[in-house]
Parts: sequence; structure tokens; C-alpha cells
Amino acid sequence: MKWLAALALGAIVGFLVPMIFGGEAGFWLHSWTKWGTIRPFEHSRGLLFSIPLGLGAAFVFRMFFNWHSG
Repeated sequence: MKWLAALALGAIVGFLVPMIFGGEAGFWLHSWTKWGTIRPFEHSRGLLFSIPLGLGAAFVFRMFFNWHSG
């Protein structure tokens, strides 16, 4: 897997997981998981992006699919 594809999948995970756990109203912003979480657009309520989760997921996707295909 190329880094660009891994980063794209990581970005999807970085957006989806905070939304699944309630967005701004859920526990995501009221626990330790708020560290590294940003609101990418100021006027969009509830949209969150977790930078550590996105980068971590990209790294895991890349390592897993490179190991699995090779």
C-alpha cells in the first residue's frame, strides 16, 4: 500500500471515529481523547478530526497491508 492511500484511509478513520462516539456532544471531547482533536471547519458543528488517530491508522494500514502482500 502506498503512503497516499494509507493517509486517505487514515483520514477517513480520523473523521469517522470521533463522529461515531458522539462528536461534540459525546464523550470524545470530554475525556483524554480530546487531545489532538480539531474542528477542521469553524462553521460546521459537530465535525471533528483526530490527528493522532488519523496518523496512527495510516501507519497501521500501511504496515499491515505491506506485511500482508509481501
